[in-house]
Amino acid sequence: MSSVLKKRVKSALRTVTGDIKALKKTGLFQADWYLATYPDAATSEYSPIEHYVRVGDRKGYKPNPYFDRDWYLERSPAAQRFPGLPVVHYATKGWKKGKNPSINFWLSLYLRFNPDVAETGQEPLRHYLLEGRQNGSVAMPRRFTREAFKSIAMDMDLIAKSGLFQADWYRNFHTDLWNRGEDPLLHFVTKGVKEGRNPNPFFHTNWYKETYKDQVGDTNPLAYYIKEGMKLDHWPAPDFSPKVYFTENKDLDATKVGALAHYIHYGIREKRRYPAPTGALLVDGKVDPAAKLPVPQNLRNMLDFEKRVLAPENTTFNSNALNIHWVIPDFSAGAGGHMTIFRMAHHLELKGHKLTIWINEPTAHKTPEDAYDDIVKHFQHFVGDVKFVDDSFKDAEGDAIIATDCWTVWPTLSTSKFKRRFYFVQDFEPSFHPMGSSYLAAEATYREDLDCICAGPWLSNLMQEKYGRWARHFWLAADRNIYTPPAKALVNKVPRIAFYARHFTARRAVELAMLALEELAKRDVAFEVDFFGARLNLTSAPFPFIDHGVATPHELAGLFQKADIGVVFSATNYSLVPQEMMACDLPIVELKGDNTTCIFPEDTVSLAEPHPAKIADAMEALLKDPALRASQTAAAQKWVEQFSWKASAELVESALIERLGDFGEDVADKIEKPADGVPKASVVIPTLNAGPILDRVLAATTQQVAPWPYEVLVIDSGSTDETLDIVAKYPTVKLHKIDKKDFDHGDTRNLGVELTSGEFIAFLTHDALPANDRWLYNLVTSIEHFPNAAGAFGKHLPWPDACDYTKRDLNAHFDLMGKQPLCLTQETDKARFEKRDPQWMQLLHFYSDNNSCMRRSVWKEIPYRRTKF
Repeated sequence: MSSVLKKRVKSALRTVTGDIKALKKTGLFQADWYLATYPDAATSEYSPIEHYVRVGDRKGYKPNPYFDRDWYLERSPAAQRFPGLPVVHYATKGWKKGKNPSINFWLSLYLRFNPDVAETGQEPLRHYLLEGRQNGSVAMPRRFTREAFKSIAMDMDLIAKSGLFQADWYRNFHTDLWNRGEDPLLHFVTKGVKEGRNPNPFFHTNWYKETYKDQVGDTNPLAYYIKEGMKLDHWPAPDFSPKVYFTENKDLDATKVGALAHYIHYGIREKRRYPAPTGALLVDGKVDPAAKLPVPQNLRNMLDFEKRVLAPENTTFNSNALNIHWVIPDFSAGAGGHMTIFRMAHHLELKGHKLTIWINEPTAHKTPEDAYDDIVKHFQHFVGDVKFVDDSFKDAEGDAIIATDCWTVWPTLSTSKFKRRFYFVQDFEPSFHPMGSSYLAAEATYREDLDCICAGPWLSNLMQEKYGRWARHFWLAADRNIYTPPAKALVNKVPRIAFYARHFTARRAVELAMLALEELAKRDVAFEVDFFGARLNLTSAPFPFIDHGVATPHELAGLFQKADIGVVFSATNYSLVPQEMMACDLPIVELKGDNTTCIFPEDTVSLAEPHPAKIADAMEALLKDPALRASQTAAAQKWVEQFSWKASAELVESALIERLGDFGEDVADKIEKPADGVPKASVVIPTLNAGPILDRVLAATTQQVAPWPYEVLVIDSGSTDETLDIVAKYPTVKLHKIDKKDFDHGDTRNLGVELTSGEFIAFLTHDALPANDRWLYNLVTSIEHFPNAAGAFGKHLPWPDACDYTKRDLNAHFDLMGKQPLCLTQETDKARFEKRDPQWMQLLHFYSDNNSCMRRSVWKEIPYRRTKF
């Protein structure tokens, strides 16, 4: 029997029981993590490990946070042929060949910092999961192999093994990290230190760095403390004296144990006194005029940025082509407030305005280029420049500059070369802080001379009436391409409640709603709850529930469509979630207050007083009264239908133009407009018996939105079906016919370029349907953003009726490409390019004319080659 046949026989003889046994033996399956990560596994009839074998592996689920099945398969041809689970191949064969389980666990790094594992020949990931992490070993990602990350990797290893980093405390104390899924120690060494975050309750990062700055320098303060500070009797905090600790605890040997480590791991449990000095503490400090007291940088900016009087070169502006600058805080994927900003920016660019984004206090991004990539990949298409607020910021100039949160107001006030300053107000930010310095500083921004553009009338009224600001408002809008009514009438035997559980955001008042759910359960009302918005990690509740954690927009839409009522609260300005629920025909319960009665028409929402019993009353009334649900749903649907992001952006544009007009002259009518009819882009579609799908393709292609004209050309090579009749339905589409024998993939596309005149030429195949009405604009402007870019291609989405394998392969291919920078060149990874790494070269060579665009100037130098398939 041949080896190939043997493998096929082995694969056919595989059993679920055998796969489970093999997987258990690896030690790489973590049941608790798997259940918490994949909600469908929690509700499955199978055990977690059986669910993974039967369902999860096929879906690309991970058995633990560090084994990425799809990533591993792409890099291990042997695993693709292996008659078993990929994770079993890794555990038995792959790691021995140096195959890494994912980019988040790099074998060479783990073995470098844990030489005992290499000496004993243990599988590194198994060692880490079962022993290593309990003993302070660290899972290090691939990027730490680079020279730039060498010191960070060493710091991570040192800190982890010291026992002075408390991961659970760090994650729980810093509420913004609760649902990021980011390794706490990795966050601390790469971002947390810069942000002044403490690694445990007793080590004060900023204080230590400032107190011992001559010694610490630019190193990680905690790493320095571990290596040198403890030996020098440094205090880890302003009230923690190692000398006092050892003086009061004579049983401890100061030469063998560190005061802070002992107190954290033993002292607290043994009820030893916290070693704060008793009596007055005299510090003989030196006077240093350049010294800074421990005050957060965002508050320092109130003084660091000198307020300047506006002094633009002139006060004229072109309302058809405004020069608008935004100043934003740094961001990460999923930030709702940033999504609103980027939506506005996108629509304003579509109207022909020039935009620049400045990032204040960057912490999440190393370069503006990285930030630009994240905007396009995770938020909205953007054409303009992205910059960091630096020394060049003071020289920025334009028509309008817009602050977007309270901490961006201070840099905004330091610019002088704009006609007006604006404030994009999305919430009442003082309420984000307890009464104190941050609250007062945030409120002080509303008294500065900034014109306010607010999310909703409640905020605009507040800005005008309480703070005397000029203010206009826009409306939030649900994405009607995602949030739609259910396809068929809802029938749940047990009513379902969709519950917004973002518990770490205080203004969502989640605790009141949770108490209301408990009260509702006591009343013997049957219901089930779908928690979403944050992972709760609940193990039990007095009612059936599913914890969906952080879900994608499409997952949320599906959840809303299957629920009977929605519960979402805001104690300050309204959020977008209620409208998204309403768009899915989901009746909602909201808190009653000035902020909500000002927004929602009376019959569109059930408002409840902020008391658990009152909230339970409102939920019970909706659950028990189908007629009330129906009437509220109908009214809410009618209300949300009037809003769109395009309309909201037009309100923002109108506000900018109105206020600029109060202080200057609009010269738009005096500027000569470019001649009509000269296309900036040309779309070329070769066809041959395209069939009915061509109608949808041409409909989408002729309805593209762009601030410039474009043309569409179909080159048909002898169709005998309805193709030509379909083309005839579109009078703006040009048709050129050639003989079938003359068709050539390269020559025909060259002909298309010759027959058109656009500066950019986009190509589609006759069955490639543009995903939206900005397909052409996005392609063209992406090339324009990168001056050296020759061309661009777009992601291919599988048709809904495609088979699962096609969907998997197509999505996996473009998901992998999506992890690369938007602009790929031979300089992106010069080392791999010079080595002619096969995988890297294959990636660079990929270019698909199913959905592409190039510069005409490039085509003139490099036309298509003659190609016959």
